[in-house]
Amino acid sequence: MKGLFAVRCRVTGLNVEKLVNEARKRGLVLKKARREQNRALTVELSPRDYGAFQALAGEMGYEAGKAEPLGLLKLFRRLSRRAGLWTGILFASALLVWSLGYIWQINVENAGPYAGEIRLFLAENGIRPGIRRSEVDLAALRESLEWRLPKVKWVRAEWAGVTLRLRVEEGTPPPEMKEDRIGDVVAAEDGVLKRLTVYAGTPVAKAGDLVKKGQVLIRGEERGKSGETVPVRARGEAVARAWITVRVRVPAVEYVSLPAGRSQERRILQTPAGSFCAEPEEDYLICEMSRESLPLGGAWLPVALTREQRTEVWLEKRERDADAVRAEGETAALNALEKAVYPHEMVDKWLNCGMIEGDNMIVAATAEIEREIGRVRTRNTP
Repeated sequence: MKGLFAVRCRVTGLNVEKLVNEARKRGLVLKKARREQNRALTVELSPRDYGAFQALAGEMGYEAGKAEPLGLLKLFRRLSRRAGLWTGILFASALLVWSLGYIWQINVENAGPYAGEIRLFLAENGIRPGIRRSEVDLAALRESLEWRLPKVKWVRAEWAGVTLRLRVEEGTPPPEMKEDRIGDVVAAEDGVLKRLTVYAGTPVAKAGDLVKKGQVLIRGEERGKSGETVPVRARGEAVARAWITVRVRVPAVEYVSLPAGRSQERRILQTPAGSFCAEPEEDYLICEMSRESLPLGGAWLPVALTREQRTEVWLEKRERDADAVRAEGETAALNALEKAVYPHEMVDKWLNCGMIEGDNMIVAATAEIEREIGRVRTRNTP
């Protein structure tokens, strides 16, 4: 370790050898001394002895210059001046080591018509980019795939850095797929495609596309080992932004009853055999009626005397307060929208009020949701 941690000091004065001899007498270790001129001498010593050597030089009338670091000490001081750079390097190295513990890519090789089935199996078991490597047992994965795909000779599962590589060696060729088992994945409704995950088939749409109901998203065909087109039953997950709109009608007018000036009071005897009243009922077009009953016979004789009050009225049509109608409509529309959207979660929602149809205000509520819109349509289905 000699010279790894040392400093260099330049001393000037007459007969500087005296200083060197005195320093050695006092136990200071001078690793190297070299004369530069008649009045100058360069010495190398440990950082621990430099302070004592400088003080001794001052006592004897010599001038000792600043200490110049050497060896590892010089390197450490240079590194300390670039602390930000080395901190970044250490952080990047730590991030690299951390990322090596995760799966960032999955390659399925030489699988031919079995590629879609393998991707579907991986998705069903949660094996996708971004999970920790420790969550994947390669031996168990290989055995599960070989059990699920009895027509293959073997499945090889191995790591290639941060990539999970699956290679399949086909055995007996798969039987020809019947026409009613070949199909495409199509859009079940209009929407903006947000994510398209393909398990089997060839994608013909991409994220961000505006798709219409019935449009093909994944075509039911794949490339075979020799480059030929092999028909398959397309499988995949198509998540899109879709919109649901509900409309409710809220009465914008109300009818208020006003007394017309005539009224009638009658007394009616209620018995098990029927009702009896001495006064005929007045012929009112519209009336309000109230009744009060008084039991006469108790529990053993169900007879009661009913007092009936009838008041003739006419109805006046009045407009309701617009703010109250709008508030009522918004509440009803949002309640109806929540029922229509369930069990999906709303991404956004908005209201459109103020449309008048007759005596009603129409309030529309629209919600934006994300949901699966892919449906398999077999080839022989029109």
